[in-house]
Amino acid sequence: MKTINDFKNELIKRRELVLEMESEKNPRFEDVKKMLTEKFSNENIDVYSIKGSFGKKIFIIKANIYDSKEDLVNMKNLEITRKQKKDGNKNKIEQKTEEEKEIKK
Repeated sequence: MKTINDFKNELIKRRELVLEMESEKNPRFEDVKKMLTEKFSNENIDVYSIKGSFGKKIFIIKANIYDSKEDLVNMKNLEITRKQKKDGNKNKIEQKTEEEKEIKK
């Protein structure tokens, strides 16, 4: 595993990593997290992206290593909130289009 980018984000209290890994098959998120836990001796790891190109054995992995479990949980809660907001906006748009259809009738 080769480190492409390693950035310490003091504001969010995490270390942002971009890694390159060679593997015969697509690595699973759990396996990558386990490897990073062993390598960095830290349990507060969030692997959020594993991308590969067709026919190549090289995968780009993006992960965050948080200073504490609390920081990890807080960031996960913020992500859930953003997703809920996004879904809420979709529902509002769908409701508006349905209301417009009813008005046109």
